[in-house]
Amino acid sequence: MTRFKTWNIFDSALFSNAYGHHYWETKALAEELVRRGETVRLFSHVKAPTQTQFPGAEIIPVFSLYLYANVSDDRTFSLLENFVVHNRAFCQDLSTLDPSLFRDGLVLFPTVGHNQLLGIVRWLGRFAEASTPQAALGLFPPWDWSKTSHAAGLYRTVWKQCPPALKTRIAAFARTPQMAQMFATHIGIDAQVFPYPIAPDLETSKPEMDQHAGGEMVVAFVGGARRERGGELIADVVRQCREPGVRFVIQARHEGDSDMDKQALPAVSGLPHVRLHEGPLERSEYYRTIAGSVMLLPYEADSYRWRDSGVFHEARYLDAPVLVSAGTWMAEDVTSGGNGLVIPEHSPAAIVDVIAKAKRDLPALRAAAMRVGREYRERNGVARCIDAIAAAAAGNSGN
Repeated sequence: MTRFKTWNIFDSALFSNAYGHHYWETKALAEELVRRGETVRLFSHVKAPTQTQFPGAEIIPVFSLYLYANVSDDRTFSLLENFVVHNRAFCQDLSTLDPSLFRDGLVLFPTVGHNQLLGIVRWLGRFAEASTPQAALGLFPPWDWSKTSHAAGLYRTVWKQCPPALKTRIAAFARTPQMAQMFATHIGIDAQVFPYPIAPDLETSKPEMDQHAGGEMVVAFVGGARRERGGELIADVVRQCREPGVRFVIQARHEGDSDMDKQALPAVSGLPHVRLHEGPLERSEYYRTIAGSVMLLPYEADSYRWRDSGVFHEARYLDAPVLVSAGTWMAEDVTSGGNGLVIPEHSPAAIVDVIAKAKRDLPALRAAAMRVGREYRERNGVARCIDAIAAAAAGNSGN
């Protein structure tokens, strides 16, 4: 396999707060590369993580805008303004870097949306043709793929106008087969699906099956209680659920003003069948919570029809049954694998009914989750992810 001189990882969502899937996935990639003896540079947000968080990797603060920062509150033109400001800032920040840093190296952008793609294309276009680095882009999908979608249209325009010679230097990746198909159909980008970069320490978090013995079922809701994740439903679900032998573990992370858990969830924390954790969970405890539970993911279909979920990937890896919303890509996956149930409506009553059904079907759900988990671990993991990225980037060199 082609060995690059350096691995240069660009992530404007990577900053000093040590939680969230952006952080843990990038950390897993960097640690595996360092373990292999590769030279790794991390180009982060200006509020950079510390060297202690990424031992062995060089950290270079460069990005002035956080990946998801909203720079406009204009209801009519906010999408266009965000597109222009983010792409311009992204390109300008990248252009401050010495081009010689990337000679014979790979530039990896784990998360790229329409607000970054134009900036990357412009930056790569400034290199002399012979010195343009190989690039790998992990594509973040628009929420709306319709012909009238502004985000999809901007994506499509940027890729259509990207010089053909430059496209030969870019390997594109999508998180799921469903996303890859949508990128090919609606944007014209031939995206591959790379293995999910789950860190090896998840394997040590898998509980022995005797911990599942008995009739009790733990239902866990983790990762923050924002509205698009169904956070506003959870308190009512807990109050309405009267199924014997069901306990709830809820993580309330309090991420911002949009977080729905600041009042509703603490109000139910005193119930005997509820354990509420406020703030980020310590990583090993987070893994153990997933591994020992049935995972509740009542995500809004409009937001998660194509949007990815790190919690869902981790649940599969850790043999945890999942309860997911109809209309999401996850529902299709669960229906195929049998490792969970689909919530037919976005309401507390529908969720409570599905929890009761999961309790009745728990042995079969756990057996299916173990089978799906075994198959998933065989195909995924950070080492396989790195190998796939390297192979795709080397094969897309046009040489």
